Amino acid sequence: RAGTENLIGIAGLGAAIEFAKKQIDDGVWEEVRNLRDYLEDEVANSCNCTSLVGKSMKRLPNTSFMVTPGWKGETQVIQMDLNGFAISSGSACSSGKVRKSSVLEVMGYKPKYFECGIRVSIGPNTTIMQIKAFVKAWSESVKNRGNILVH
Repeated sequence: RAGTENLIGIAGLGAAIEFAKKQIDDGVWEEVRNLRDYLEDEVANSCNCTSLVGKSMKRLPNTSFMVTPGWKGETQVIQMDLNGFAISSGSACSSGKVRKSSVLEVMGYKPKYFECGIRVSIGPNTTIMQIKAFVKAWSESVKNRGNILVH
């Protein structure tokens, strides 16, 4: 009835907050940040044409957004799916929409970059071996993309 507090929801939120605080205190997300940074460093070393959006900024520890001009994000998603990796194209705030990224535009990126981005998310269960396998598959795909260029 109206006015009744959702005690189960309140208890669940409290438990989730306790769990999140424990993960932060235990350094779980710092380790995830280290893996993300390793991923980005390896991507940068394998392709100097890829831009790592927000790399020098304070941001979520588990997410990388990279733009490779001339290689459509949707094509990268398909290529990486064929290699066994699930990634997304575009920014999280534009998921499910086909339009230019206003975030990239505000950050000063040129329109040719808007459709060439991918979002890679990792988590506490991601291993260094998985990161290495992703970088290897992604790097080989970049080198073999041939005529998959945006015109």
